[in-house]
Amino acid sequence: MSWINNFLDKHILPWPVRYVTHRFVILATMILLVPLIAFASNTVFVLTANSYLNIMSVAVSSIVLLYTTVAEANRERIAEMHERRAQEDHAHVTEIHQLLLETLRQQQEGMEDLKALMAEARGETYVRKAVSPVVDLRNLHSRGAARYDTQDIQKRMSKELAEILEGRRQW
Repeated sequence: MSWINNFLDKHILPWPVRYVTHRFVILATMILLVPLIAFASNTVFVLTANSYLNIMSVAVSSIVLLYTTVAEANRERIAEMHERRAQEDHAHVTEIHQLLLETLRQQQEGMEDLKALMAEARGETYVRKAVSPVVDLRNLHSRGAARYDTQDIQKRMSKELAEILEGRRQW
């Protein structure tokens, strides 16, 4: 089905769109209303002009609906890609921060080792200070570990879309 849709979008549908959205066609369609009123007694002309106007109305409505649907699908796909990218970046930054905290902890332990060696060289006793454990950054996020769930994007987008459809939220 996607092959047919791609073929239609690429080769067939641009022609009616070009025709219907051409300035002269729009102008001629609007001007056609004048003879429609002027020749109201000519039934054949009125029915023909009315049929043309109905067809143009349906064509324009269908084109607008089609391109709105396509644009909405593209916006949703782009939003999901952005969210996935943001989630990957967030995970990466969290991992880097975790490595930095681990490095600081190791430096703290190294400093305590050096202080103990210095005290031993002077013949003194040194009481080691407790090194603070590394904090799990995933638990610090406001949504906790759920932020890192692979289905998080779909759950959040579904929830937001439901809120929009219910009228509790706007785009």
